[in-house]
Amino acid sequence: MKVLFIVSSFPALSETFILNQITGFIDQGHDISILAMTRTTGKIHPDVEKYDLMNKVQFVNIPKNPITKLVKAFRIIRKAPKTGMRLLNQKKYGKFVWSFRPLLVSPYLKDQSKYDTLIAHYGSNGLILSILEQNMIGKSFTFFHGNDLTGFVKRFGKDIYTPLFKSEITLLPISELWREKLINYGANPEKTKVHHMGVDLSKFQESTFKSSNKAISLLVVGRLTEKKGIDIAISSLKYLRMLGYDVELRIIGDGEEREVLKMMTKHLQLEDKVTFTGWLNQEEVHIEIEKADIILQPSLTAKNGDMEGIPVALMEALARGKLVVTTKHSGIPELIKDGHNGFLAPENDSLMFAEKIADALNMPLINKKELMKNARRTVMEEFNIDILNMQLSEMCAGRIDA
Repeated sequence: MKVLFIVSSFPALSETFILNQITGFIDQGHDISILAMTRTTGKIHPDVEKYDLMNKVQFVNIPKNPITKLVKAFRIIRKAPKTGMRLLNQKKYGKFVWSFRPLLVSPYLKDQSKYDTLIAHYGSNGLILSILEQNMIGKSFTFFHGNDLTGFVKRFGKDIYTPLFKSEITLLPISELWREKLINYGANPEKTKVHHMGVDLSKFQESTFKSSNKAISLLVVGRLTEKKGIDIAISSLKYLRMLGYDVELRIIGDGEEREVLKMMTKHLQLEDKVTFTGWLNQEEVHIEIEKADIILQPSLTAKNGDMEGIPVALMEALARGKLVVTTKHSGIPELIKDGHNGFLAPENDSLMFAEKIADALNMPLINKKELMKNARRTVMEEFNIDILNMQLSEMCAGRIDA
């Protein structure tokens, strides 16, 4: 099959869940193209080079500057006035048209007939597809991950996806929670099916818990944004040390909260116990995860409504059979069962989060080993990227119902 993936940014190091899907389709023998709204800079996942993905991608390069964006939109209208006016029809498509994104993307999707299927990641990109649907092909899909059902809806209103819901595009939320939310917003339940993201189990060896006289190593991996709850992890470290636990915290990633979190660490007098590594390459991250005793994911709902989906970083930790402490946030309880394959605390509660870390530390070794086996088994049975990619491929080909 010829498949076009439509993504917001590429090659985004933090979006391995999309990359795993793209490379999985290539491994199956499909002819893959990528359309990205923007190009990212910085460290690149090694699979981007391995699969020669930069030669398979086109960039729309939507300008951030509003004047530059307006000029670019005007040029498209001047070349194709009828198309331009149709794509600025607020009455039909809502106020999203004034982001000019459907207009700016339209030249890249004029001929959809050369693809057998289109797969859009994030609701905003699916919305663009629905607005351009006069050229729609038979099988098209839109994945919903997190902010596209929280912050994006808060910004544009709950009716923003009406054109998408009226289209023939199949909606693929990555959790049951997001499926319920889509249906509440007006999506057709018969065209809305949960499809989890997953991880490649072959890349992760099963870990063993290493008890020693050294300090217990806690690890957080992810963007330094509010919804990741990294401040909760830092506060929890303070509580644990007050209770006499010899624990240290390493934080991998970068983002807008970095300086605030570093100031918080200094205020709590934890500078010698908390390490900010910044972004690391994939191999370095793997080494850090393997060395860590417990992986933390203290996710919470941000003030702007932004939420997680089901973090792939958690799936990767479970695939290794690592001890994980996380929160009852968004779709995470669909992955983690408290005391069975990890530990769940209420979100935005650093004291309870610290208690769950203590529970993990105090668990008898025989129970730790059983929990770690359950962790890997969960990913093997429900979040295995090979199985999930095969199911998606079958849906694209029309061999199983979407």
